[in-house]
Amino acid sequence: MWKFSGNIGYSCEECESSGVIPVEDFEIDCVGGDERQMGPELCYELAYEFSCPDCDNEISLKFYVYEYPANCLNFIDNQSAGAETSGEPDFEYLPELYSAEDILHLYSSIKELVLTLRENPYLLRDISHREFEEVVAELFRAKGYQVDLTKRTRDGGKDIIAIHTDHFGIKSKYFIECKHYAESNKIGVDVVRTLHGVKNTKDGPNKTIVATTSTFTEDARKFVDSEISSKWDMSLADHDEIVRWLQSYR
Repeated sequence: MWKFSGNIGYSCEECESSGVIPVEDFEIDCVGGDERQMGPELCYELAYEFSCPDCDNEISLKFYVYEYPANCLNFIDNQSAGAETSGEPDFEYLPELYSAEDILHLYSSIKELVLTLRENPYLLRDISHREFEEVVAELFRAKGYQVDLTKRTRDGGKDIIAIHTDHFGIKSKYFIECKHYAESNKIGVDVVRTLHGVKNTKDGPNKTIVATTSTFTEDARKFVDSEISSKWDMSLADHDEIVRWLQSYR
């Protein structure tokens, strides 16, 4: 058993702005394969498209990864455009014996997954990015929010739209951006600044939230504490805060 892992560095061809995108944030699809002597050769398309945060240049990070024979990485074809890249997708092999982590593959509903994570919070970093979005959505739903988990897009800013209605019938809208990152991959100020930028768009939210399995850089926290117009506009929820949310789940 394996899963895709690694980080892809990029440098914009227009302005040389650079950054790093975790492979787990890519859209991953099996796009076919051919039968060969030792079984099928499967081809996976890994894609992440976005606009450069500094110059709006369109960047397409795209790789075709071939698995042959089964469970072996055979070949990688880099078809990225708009930026120079460094690093490639890799296979991370998973243990074959049953362990506590195997619980994550046996749940039958998101509610069961949230309950599993509440009792085993160390598993939080082992779920997929989409599962993390679903877990955060369920945590808000359980608190009485009307929740819309959006389709996977690359525009940023609203993985989850949560609507809260108070006792007077007054509604508040929240945009929640989820980042399922490794502990060492801190959320930088660019992510925070970009999310804050959607607040003043048409039909924008009353509040924005960044939820992550990692934590935030000093510059990201400084931006929220000192540079935005009001401390009520944005909240940063790091790994420890997500664990506290899980502990309060009922």
